[in-house]
Amino acid sequence: MVVNACASRSIVAAALGFDKKELPHKYRDALNNLIEPQPTQDAPVHEVVLTGDEADLLKLPQMRYHDTDGAPYISGSIVMARDPDTGSYSCSYNRLMIKGSRKLGIYMTPGKHLSQIYEKAEQRKQPMELAICLGSHPAWCMGALFIGPYHTDERHVMGGLMGKPLDVVRGKTIDLDVPALSEIIIEGEVAPFEREEEGPYGEFTGYSAGQVKRPFIKVKAITHRKGAIFQDVCGGPHRELLLMSTIPMEPSILDYLQKNIPAVQSVRCPAPFTLFVAIKKARDGQAKQVLLTAFAADMQVKHCVVVDDDIDITNTQAVIQAIATRSQASRDLFIVPGVSHDELDPSRQEGKPISDKVGVDATAKPSLEIFAAKPKVPEEVMERIKLEDFVGGDSE
Repeated sequence: MVVNACASRSIVAAALGFDKKELPHKYRDALNNLIEPQPTQDAPVHEVVLTGDEADLLKLPQMRYHDTDGAPYISGSIVMARDPDTGSYSCSYNRLMIKGSRKLGIYMTPGKHLSQIYEKAEQRKQPMELAICLGSHPAWCMGALFIGPYHTDERHVMGGLMGKPLDVVRGKTIDLDVPALSEIIIEGEVAPFEREEEGPYGEFTGYSAGQVKRPFIKVKAITHRKGAIFQDVCGGPHRELLLMSTIPMEPSILDYLQKNIPAVQSVRCPAPFTLFVAIKKARDGQAKQVLLTAFAADMQVKHCVVVDDDIDITNTQAVIQAIATRSQASRDLFIVPGVSHDELDPSRQEGKPISDKVGVDATAKPSLEIFAAKPKVPEEVMERIKLEDFVGGDSE
């Protein structure tokens, strides 16, 4: 098995064929140049096909990363499902609790695409078919973590990132296309209206999410390459998991914001549920417009701070200083109570996946051009200073 395959921007960028500094721009290019998957007959993932009792999850590595985890978990798989109305596929990361040789508990974030597909399946009183992909190209990982409109098929984002179509083949026991070059595919279905205890599990928030009755997957088949590699992600607040979500989240949100408000210059996700946005403010009220649009861009955004474009949003201290010196709470802070949010937030209302959204306008008022001046040492003084006058001539 392998972990940390996507644990640095350099590794991900190298796998995609460019420099890490190009990641945000290349990701946005992919969003504007989607490529549909293509069927193929060459399917290494079908070299070994196990069905029935032979499809035994307990023969896979049993990974338990934290002392609070209720069972071994599969944390590094891409879960694929198809919308019954549009035919579009949802691809996402979902924690999977190994509950037996042919059963997996699953956490589907309420309001996200996969949970909406499951809601449609329950309305039809039908099971939802799933393909669980293990051993994925970094382009697939980044595509699966795309944040955007419901109808967007993340497989098309994967193709855009690779610059070529994702090769797919029909599953052995499910009516879904699966990546032909995966290492391992677990095929299964989620029955409607059936729930079992799932959790606890150490989450990206830095806290353990407790037991809750949730849907579960009945495994129908496991297919894999000969000598397959089991790729996983160490759950919890660890580098790979946090980095994987951040790399696509920032360009996805930036793309959404700039299509609505061109004044937006850059975005940064410095911590869970938190977003910084830099803008070139052109008029009064524009920062608050950005804040409201950011909350609509992704339900995960809970706290958002908007600053002027002279603030380096990669420097958290600079953002805090902007909050301290350019905002007044009575004027520049607002709260939107009771909005749909991630139920993994340990501060949420008990039993409800809702949270208060907080927006902070930390831009200069009324404009940056006429705001208080920043003091600096005159250039002519700096030019007069010669380092050798103070340090000495012999560098050795």
